[in-house]
This record gives sequence, structure tokens and C-alpha cells, in this order.
Amino acid sequence: MDSNFYSRLRGLYTADALPDHDYLFELADKAAVVLETESEAYRPRGSDGNPGGLLDFTLQGQKRLPLIVVPDLHARAYFLFHILEYVPPDGFLPEEFSGKTVLEALDAQAVRVVCVGDALHSEQRARSRWMEAWYEFQHKKTNGPAMTEEMKEGLSLLSIIMECKCTFPESFHFLKGNHENIMNRRGHGDFPFCKFANEGEMVKLFMQNVYGDDVLMVISCFENALPLAAAFPNCVVSHAEPRRFFSREEIISGRKDDGIVSGLTWTENDTAEDGSVPAMLKELTGSAGCKDSRYIAGHRPVRGNYALRQNGSFVQIHNTEKQNVALVYTDRAFNPEKDIKAVFGE
Repeated sequence: MDSNFYSRLRGLYTADALPDHDYLFELADKAAVVLETESEAYRPRGSDGNPGGLLDFTLQGQKRLPLIVVPDLHARAYFLFHILEYVPPDGFLPEEFSGKTVLEALDAQAVRVVCVGDALHSEQRARSRWMEAWYEFQHKKTNGPAMTEEMKEGLSLLSIIMECKCTFPESFHFLKGNHENIMNRRGHGDFPFCKFANEGEMVKLFMQNVYGDDVLMVISCFENALPLAAAFPNCVVSHAEPRRFFSREEIISGRKDDGIVSGLTWTENDTAEDGSVPAMLKELTGSAGCKDSRYIAGHRPVRGNYALRQNGSFVQIHNTEKQNVALVYTDRAFNPEKDIKAVFGE
């Protein structure tokens, strides 16, 4: 592992200032190019000829590796950094990597990490800060102290994500969530975001006023090139529960389709069609009956470590107060009771 790379990540995690304009522009541009040129060996091309919406690690020639599924990050740079420093339980990584960190395993292409999305917007964790930022915004301050603190956290995390994608392009993956919409646009499955304040517009105007349209645009290019879902021999991952059954080809070519994008990123609890998950597991993993396969996602918060839906075939893992990840082993079925682990704090 390159010690300079580790030091750079740690510097981003502990930074007390916003990332530099030129650094952020160049990093986002590089990360967008990585996504726009991903290998067809695991990311089939869509109907437009560009890398499609599906990461498919069931394809012939793909090595079966242990998988770490990361729930919504929401400006928690510390969470992702703790994941990279985490030493998984014995038996998860190949034997020669026992006692090694996730970062060391990524460097050796001995593990895959898939984040389900949502880099920006701290949400409930920093609700009071959003209220302060909203007050600033109403008084024509788009980059006041509260909003600047919010964006320090969010851009620190986003930078770590892009650094990892550029350094480990085949092993580290970040899916599109409903918060990957820095332009705060409506269309192609995106919707302007408001929750505690007017977060989507506040982030957009902060980026325009502090960094300029060039950085805003290149981060949008990065977001627009993100995949929507990932398939493995015993697991499927997306940001949210699939609203309906989506075929493999629909996902591959659906990156700009309103219904497909929103149907994999915005689904509320109890609004998905019954049977959508088992049907997609069968479609994407090839597991007859899907007995040993699970569909893992985040989006809607859960109490405890997880929530089960669709007769247990769908597992939600997004607890906003914990730093949990799902460990999907190569040699046995995923068990949410045993395989959801805290990377810090427990």
C-alpha cells in the first residue's frame, strides 16, 4: 500500500478546510473518466454505447471475491475512513490477507467494496446545523459558517470516494443514490431535494459561489456516470428497494430512464411491487428460487442492524446512528444476524 495514498486519505478525513478548487476539479474529472471508461468485463455497455447501469460480477471471467456493502454515507467521511481501516473477521478475506485492513485488501484486489450511494447531505445527524444554514441562506449567505461546515464534511467524503474509485477502479464502487444530484435538477429520475431545509438548492449555490460552474459541472458528470445496481453470484445491491421488477437489460440501458433511475433510488417502504426482489435475484444472480441470495440496499433508515422485506429476500442496512457494513462471504449465504458488522464504535 502506497503510504502517500493513505496519508492523502487521512488528510482528507481530518481536513479543517474545504478542498482546493484545482484539486477538486482535477479529481472529479479523473473519476468521471474512470467511470466513463469502465471495463465491459464487469460493466456492460448500454444501448447508447456508454458503460451501463449495471455492475455485473456474475459474468464469465470475473473472480469471486468477498464483498463489503456500505450503506448511505451522508457526509460521514469518518465512516468511510473507518471502513478502509477495518480488519474483517478471520475467514472473510482470503487466508493470506488474514489480519489485513480493507484498504490493504483493496490494494491487492482481494475484496470488493460497493457503496449504495448518498455522499452529500448530513441529514438528521446535523439537523441543527441545517437549520442554521437555512437561516443563513434566507439572509442571502450561501456560504455562511454553518453551510461551510456542512460542505467541509460532504466534500471531504466525496473526495475520499473519488480517490478510491480512481485508485481501485475494479474493486471500489459507488452506486447512484437519490442524493447524487448536485445540480438539484428534476428529470432522468432525479428530483430536487428538500428535507430539513432546501438542501439541494443550498448545495448547488454553495458550489457555484465557492468553486464556480466548472467544479459543479464536473462533479455532475461524475454523478451522471455512476451505475445503478451491482450483481454478484449470491447478492444484488442498489441504493433502494426496486419499485418493480427490472430486467438486466433495462438496468444496463436505463441510466437516463425516469422510471428505472427513480425505481432504484427513491422507493419508499411499502411501495415496491410484491415479488420484485425475488424476481430480480433470479434474473441477476441466476439462482433458481433464490434460496441463498439476498438483495441488500439502504435508503430508508432502520432500527437496529437491519430490516427484512419481501419475505426476507430484501435486507435494509441503513442505520444512521451506527457505522455498520454488510459482509457477503464467498462460501456461504449472507446472514444478517451474523454478517452485519460495526467497523467502529462497538
